[in-house]
Amino acid sequence: MLDVAPDTPRAGDTAQDRRVLLRLSGVVALGYGVGASLQAAYVYSAFIPSWSDVSVWARIASNVVAVAGLVGMLWVMRVFRWTSRLALVGGTLAAAAVASTARTLAQLALGVYRELDLETFEVELVAGIVLGAVSAAIGVWGMQSRRRVRVQLRRAEREAVEVEQALEALEAEEVRVRREVAEGLHGTLQGKLVVVNAHLDEVIGRLDEAGGNPEDAASLRWVRRELEVVRELDVRQMSRLLYPERLELGLVPAVRALVSRLPTSIATRLTVDPTVRALDDPEHGVLTTAQRLLAVRVVEEGVTNALKYGPASRIVVQLDARDGELVVAVENDGQPLDESRTDSEGGTARLANRLHLVRGTVTLRPLAPRGARLEARLPLPS
Repeated sequence: MLDVAPDTPRAGDTAQDRRVLLRLSGVVALGYGVGASLQAAYVYSAFIPSWSDVSVWARIASNVVAVAGLVGMLWVMRVFRWTSRLALVGGTLAAAAVASTARTLAQLALGVYRELDLETFEVELVAGIVLGAVSAAIGVWGMQSRRRVRVQLRRAEREAVEVEQALEALEAEEVRVRREVAEGLHGTLQGKLVVVNAHLDEVIGRLDEAGGNPEDAASLRWVRRELEVVRELDVRQMSRLLYPERLELGLVPAVRALVSRLPTSIATRLTVDPTVRALDDPEHGVLTTAQRLLAVRVVEEGVTNALKYGPASRIVVQLDARDGELVVAVENDGQPLDESRTDSEGGTARLANRLHLVRGTVTLRPLAPRGARLEARLPLPS
């Protein structure tokens, strides 16, 4: 028998150990006893005619008494509470000794033996101790096995919870960093670019008033236009990529804002299941900011595919909740899906790796007669 590493006890652990120990020990001991009784009755009737009149039921009853004694002693000594190997061995032998003594006395009381000499008593006692010890040892082994399995399962549960908590912490940190950088780009950087543009306007004005080189003024005007483009398009677009617009209001507003920026030549449609609206409620919903961000990334990837591999005249975004999962799908009617572009370095492959961390999945399949459907499934909170 192996010692089991201690684990934090829970309600019901002792009851489980008790049931396994007592039931297994009792069943094994009863099986040994009944089998021995039937064997003895046959041997005596066949080879020792003088003992053939001993009832087989008396033999079985004696062994039932032994089983009751064995189980009773294991219960009284609370062996199912012990964890020490030495204590378990001692308890097993003590219970077996009591059970064997009770069996021998029951045999005498029920007439199995008319006279019990010392030699017969010793043989019956030793045989009973051996059988009782084996039965109890099997019960202890079963209890210890149950404990080991329980410890392993709880260790696996703890590790799974720790991994989930670490992942949630990483997601929260990612969201925080993205929001701070996006706010910095949208606020601080854009503000500085506005100030730079204002100074350029002043410099250009002074050059014009002083009759400076027209080429210098033209160059400064070009710089000002480029900075304005950077401020209006590049910085703002980068800010949206880092932290989608209206994400704090919910997934649906963020996706609607994303779809609204598509060219007007593309027919767009957003369908949202009522369950998703309830889950996405800013006050009472269960979707986290990290889950919303990941869902928006799925829509961005689907829209990017439609624009990049198009031309697409129609894009449909679907938000649904089925079987405990948030389903985000983007369909387009562009060019037929090119399987060669679904490589390990593509955006969809990177998105699949990201979803795998949260036990989600993503699929990209062709539609008939043309177009493709990108579908991602994210587990919803319990």
